[in-house]
Amino acid sequence: MLDIGPGLPGDRTINQVPVPWEDDSTLPDFVANQFDGTKELVVPVRLERIFIAPNLELIGGIQIVWTDNLADHLRMSEDDTKVAIYSHYQFLKMNRDNPLFPPEFVDETLRTLALLLPRRDRRVSKWFRKQQGLEELRNRVDSEAASERRLKAAERQISKFVFWHDRLVILKQAFDESQPKNLRQWWNDKRNPVQWYNFWFAVALIVGLTVFFGIASTVEGAIQVYKAYHPSPSP
Repeated sequence: MLDIGPGLPGDRTINQVPVPWEDDSTLPDFVANQFDGTKELVVPVRLERIFIAPNLELIGGIQIVWTDNLADHLRMSEDDTKVAIYSHYQFLKMNRDNPLFPPEFVDETLRTLALLLPRRDRRVSKWFRKQQGLEELRNRVDSEAASERRLKAAERQISKFVFWHDRLVILKQAFDESQPKNLRQWWNDKRNPVQWYNFWFAVALIVGLTVFFGIASTVEGAIQVYKAYHPSPSP
């Protein structure tokens, strides 16, 4: 589940970045070097309940790209418009105690899936079913990926994440900085309630005035036509 070496042209899907293998590396050392848990970004971010995969696409305009390469999990690309998610939930569950991975690494990876794809969330369930139904993703996305319970507020603290800390920070920043680009995004984006209500109040006002003046113009035109065919009698 790690893409090693340069590979061949066309044998990787988008977002997969192969990692080089040093001649003197052992497999455990190689894996440990890839997931060393080093935090470089000291940025306070909040991982709210709204921070789920469907909203990344629907509100943030960030496309989800499923990857088979664990090293690319949560990696953003193409000017922060795409993010890779590693979906092989059953592989992670089976390797929870595998000494090949650093301690707590697999558990934390599962928690990132719980964060972005919590079970029993109506929006996640609907969106995930559509993802599984896409022809190009058939047999590539683990059907159990959205099986972890929703994280509690204390579990969603960014400080609770070590191995995926920096990538979560970058992803959350990209999500927070995104602005609605169409009416659908405006309707679903309630991150700023005041802005949301002001926007839709303005839309309703404009539509209301347009309808009012449209009706007034129609009535006035009808009156003019009536008068043309029914002129007032001369005194």
